[in-house]
Amino acid sequence: MGLAKADKTTTLETKRAAPATGQSIHPVIDTLEMRMRCALLRDAGRADTPEEVIRRALDYASEAEQRISELSARVKLLESLAVTDELTGLLNRRGFQDMLYRNLASATRHNETGVLAFIDLDEFKQINDTYGHAAGDAVLRKIGQFLRRNIRTTDYAARLGGDEFALLYVRGEHARARERARELNEKLNGLIVPWEGHSIEVRASIGMASYDKDSTAMELLDLADRAMYRDKSRPRKKPATRRKSAVTRTRAAQRKKASA
Repeated sequence: MGLAKADKTTTLETKRAAPATGQSIHPVIDTLEMRMRCALLRDAGRADTPEEVIRRALDYASEAEQRISELSARVKLLESLAVTDELTGLLNRRGFQDMLYRNLASATRHNETGVLAFIDLDEFKQINDTYGHAAGDAVLRKIGQFLRRNIRTTDYAARLGGDEFALLYVRGEHARARERARELNEKLNGLIVPWEGHSIEVRASIGMASYDKDSTAMELLDLADRAMYRDKSRPRKKPATRRKSAVTRTRAAQRKKASA
């Protein structure tokens, strides 16, 4: 899956990017504040009376407060976009890693437990090949909506990239969290995405790893990754009454038409 391999590199990049102690977090806002202070001092020297100085100071303070509030809102929006997957609205890889580290640190401090789950779609390439990438994007968006609806507000869902997703069940008992993850995956495997008169059936594999106060991120990521690939490689027993997948039905119809 690659998340575990990218973990060390991302950590180093985060440390390099982090501001040093005492360093400004938002230099644009600080620059604006400094400019307005200079303008205030310049105008104060031109004022004829103390009352005029006070009036101008209050005007500058009001303007500064409004502009700084607007800039702060923009900064928060940009920070949110930096950790959000644009297609699904879930956390992206960077946002998920941040949440994982925070919750593992909390688990260490407060002796908490939880479960990490990796989800990887099966035959997703065939969906793109058969219906096109727009259909694949529609499937990913639908899965994003599904995951948000089927986890607690305290848990986290992320799209790590491509057709790979992750769930973090925090502050929960291991057995119950794993049960919730399995139930979610069963529902996901019954998800139908309509696309231009076709019904695309979602198929996915899942791998889980439990964590406690002694767990490390690298260990947890590796365990979940291995468990997911074990689930993907196991034989799938399909009931005789089970419908063929949408991809299979479409290909069969195409072969029948070509041979006619």
